[in-house]
Amino acid sequence: MSAASNTSRRLELFHFGPDGRELLGCHHVPASGSSDTGVVLCYPLGHEYLQFHRVFRQLSIMLAEAGVHVFRFDYLGCGDSSGGPEDWRLARWIEDIGSAVDELERRTGVKKLGLAGMRLGASLAARVAAARPSIDSVVLWDPIRSGADYLDELKKLHAGMLRYAHVLPRPGGPDGLEILGFPINEALIAELGDFDLDSIDASPGKRVLVIESNDSVEQGPLTERLKGLGAEVQRESFSNPHLWVWTEDFGKMHVPHQILRTIVSWTTGGEA
Repeated sequence: MSAASNTSRRLELFHFGPDGRELLGCHHVPASGSSDTGVVLCYPLGHEYLQFHRVFRQLSIMLAEAGVHVFRFDYLGCGDSSGGPEDWRLARWIEDIGSAVDELERRTGVKKLGLAGMRLGASLAARVAAARPSIDSVVLWDPIRSGADYLDELKKLHAGMLRYAHVLPRPGGPDGLEILGFPINEALIAELGDFDLDSIDASPGKRVLVIESNDSVEQGPLTERLKGLGAEVQRESFSNPHLWVWTEDFGKMHVPHQILRTIVSWTTGGEA
């Protein structure tokens, strides 16, 4: 049996959180069985969750093989957690990340806690880490710096998708927006419109790894902001210009192994 197959068996699936807000949790137990390091992974939103679910699973297996407790979970209203799209709120998802951190601590007693997020998940992870001094390290993979710019990007992707759609959307529909098959309610639209990661006023952890995989979305200003807040920041750039482009066939999504190896090495104290 391969190491990956063996690690995939060391999986604990469960629901956690208060009644009515139960979240699906997935704990990847490290191959060594005992570790003082744990990482909570924070998914991106909507179609990016679907496109990169396999990538997150691969990252979880690699981190567990390297001796790290890994905790994946679905936000309220997403995946196999309770609730629906009407529950989508940045403030609630920030609370969910905090609950996931608490659950990982309760289950494992780890002493070194980290967060690793992608896109909007990275931005929310930074907000959580800035408010929780117990967070030691944070991986920000192509974080969304401006919620308003992010909405504009999603609208353009949606318009491009419709040019190749097999059906056209019906006029009218729910309040808010429909983006690539996911309804974005008006409350979330307002939250995103006000979201500005560059205004963060506290360091998100002692150590921060900023992953930049698209040259057109430059993370330099955020990196300098975090350094000014006292964080030890490492910025790694990769050339994956089409990584965030919507694709109809999620099975053809590229798994950026070099990025995953960099995250694992940095998380476990090696050279990225």
